Amino acid sequence: MNPQEIKWSAWTRSMEHYLRLKTFPVGLKLIEDPADLSANPWIRRPQEKLSLCQLITIVRTFDWSVGGTADDLVTPGCASVLGLAELPEFVTDGTMRSTVWLEKKEDAAHCEAIMQRIPVGKYNAFMLAPTAYDPFIPDIVIIYGNPAQMSLMVNAIQYDRFERLVFYSVGEGSCSDVIGRCFVDQVPALSIPCYGERRFGHAADDELAIGLPVSDCRRILTNLETLYKKGIRYPISHYGAQVSPFAALDAVYGFSKSADK
Repeated sequence: MNPQEIKWSAWTRSMEHYLRLKTFPVGLKLIEDPADLSANPWIRRPQEKLSLCQLITIVRTFDWSVGGTADDLVTPGCASVLGLAELPEFVTDGTMRSTVWLEKKEDAAHCEAIMQRIPVGKYNAFMLAPTAYDPFIPDIVIIYGNPAQMSLMVNAIQYDRFERLVFYSVGEGSCSDVIGRCFVDQVPALSIPCYGERRFGHAADDELAIGLPVSDCRRILTNLETLYKKGIRYPISHYGAQVSPFAALDAVYGFSKSADK
């Protein structure tokens, strides 16, 4: 699938229809020449150094388009996830992470070593925008939703190409699980927003985040539509905790007919 063939505004509205999303899907595009930021007058540059998760929440809730370079990000960790900067030694040796999140410095160093990040060297800037306005052809799309919405997303990912999906969590630093893994491995990457993303990025208590490679976006939408026509919809209707589900299951799976045989 050629991402240039997707009308992102229409794709977004359909995703919002099927999943009833509370916030905008976010397109992420990495760029080689920082001058491209100035060429786009709709891109807002941060007025002070912010975290990557703060910028994402500005896009998905303020409905703004933002962009910047490593110099616009508050920590080297944020820049490294996007492949804009190398990590300093006090991060790679485990010093920083072991001050709070891990008891042993060697565990902290191991965590930093296995976190998936976009390789450094090619990209020097980034843009984030709601996909609803066809801002650019994104590299990946980031969506936030509750567990029920994400379970339907998983159903759509698996519908025509089943595999047992594996998702990761490094704990603190969930952007590496969602953005880094999705970009590098080109697979849907679901994870639990970390403490920092909830404190600074305002991710809600009930939210999960998923990164989607653009090569899968049309397929996932088509599968959501197919499931919708089969009655698999959000919000998920409750059948009743004290009523036998046999009749409902029989209507779908034909248990009675199978028993007759």
